[in-house]
Amino acid sequence: MRKVFVLVLISFVVLMFAGIVDVVELAKQNSVTYLKAVLNFEQAKSDYDKAMIEAKNKRQQLVAQQSWLQAQQTYNQSLKNFYGEFFDAYIGVLESTLQVQIAQNKLRIAEIDFAEMQDLYKTGAATLQDLQSASSTKLESQASLDEAKLNAEQSKKDLLILLGKEVQIIDPSSIKVDIKLPTVDELTTKSFAIQIAQIDVQVSQMDFDSLVNPSAYTKSKYERILKIAQSELKDTQNSTRKSYESLLLTTENLKKTIQAQRETVSVAKAQLDSAENNYKVGVGSEKDLLEARSTYFTAQKTLLSYVKSFLKNLCSLYIDAGWDHQGLLSSIFGG
Repeated sequence: MRKVFVLVLISFVVLMFAGIVDVVELAKQNSVTYLKAVLNFEQAKSDYDKAMIEAKNKRQQLVAQQSWLQAQQTYNQSLKNFYGEFFDAYIGVLESTLQVQIAQNKLRIAEIDFAEMQDLYKTGAATLQDLQSASSTKLESQASLDEAKLNAEQSKKDLLILLGKEVQIIDPSSIKVDIKLPTVDELTTKSFAIQIAQIDVQVSQMDFDSLVNPSAYTKSKYERILKIAQSELKDTQNSTRKSYESLLLTTENLKKTIQAQRETVSVAKAQLDSAENNYKVGVGSEKDLLEARSTYFTAQKTLLSYVKSFLKNLCSLYIDAGWDHQGLLSSIFGG
């Protein structure tokens, strides 16, 4: 079920509602990263088709295929960069607005502490240094709030530029995390880096095999080229596998971290409710209430940062595996 991030959206004007896939499509229309990726990909495809037609032998075909694989690899990386930019902008609005609320609470606490220190100073129970320290904290808190407000406004502008219009932001903290992930074998099988390295070996082998009565120098030269290609293939296979193993492990751990942080948010909310009730009936101070609010907002902001990392990892894995990443987003956002 989709939820609206009520606390954050108070200051975010809503002109339209859109599902996450619709919002991503809006971003694609305005993203320079995505536009360049598509245009470069289209040109690479045209170049590949032309090269295959003009190829006179198997070696030239392999070279053309290798260039096409490199273009696909570049396109996938650009696509992952686009999703990274999208989630930074989309979730960044929520994070920055929460930071404003946290900064507001901290400033109010600093103001309470300063007022209390003034009274203590007047009665001689506090030193001038104590008063100056409290004043400094208040000034720093005001500066932090001003910076947080500036960042929040900039985040909204950045998202507006990316999307072209203001939309209702869906709370990503409640997304599904029990999502199927590709295996290491599935990822390595699809790896463009490995396929490119494999063609290097094939081309090097063909070059070596095509030698006719070579000199000892030429033969040893091409043997070394072949051995280097074979060595680089093994290194690419090992490093790619290791990289995917690490990414999968990190993603699985993020699932657990998100679930744990949701519990932390729930506990912080219960403590906030208690603090609000205590303040209302007169057994809790305003400072207690403000600190409980800050703890709750900080827990929400931390949860969002974990969710953002999780979403980026998921998109990266699905793109590399050749899986439906748009369907993935629709599924985990619940629509």
